[in-house]
Amino acid sequence: MEKANYQITVEGLLDTRWVEWFEGWTVTPQEDGTTILTSPLVDQAALHGVLRKIRDLNLSLLSVQNIEKYAI
Repeated sequence: MEKANYQITVEGLLDTRWVEWFEGWTVTPQEDGTTILTSPLVDQAALHGVLRKIRDLNLSLLSVQNIEKYAI
């Protein structure tokens, strides 16, 4: 089974209070006014779950990248 690290960029600066909404994700505000969310995910269903959360929170999705795959 493969696991993949994903990097999702959203518009706006999310502060550390957002970490609880994105449990297990690293939340990194950027100087350009965006925020990068990074986490390993076990499958596409998990990715779709976090994308739904981003939609439900009315955040503007800028990009989704699979940055690394590895066996678990």
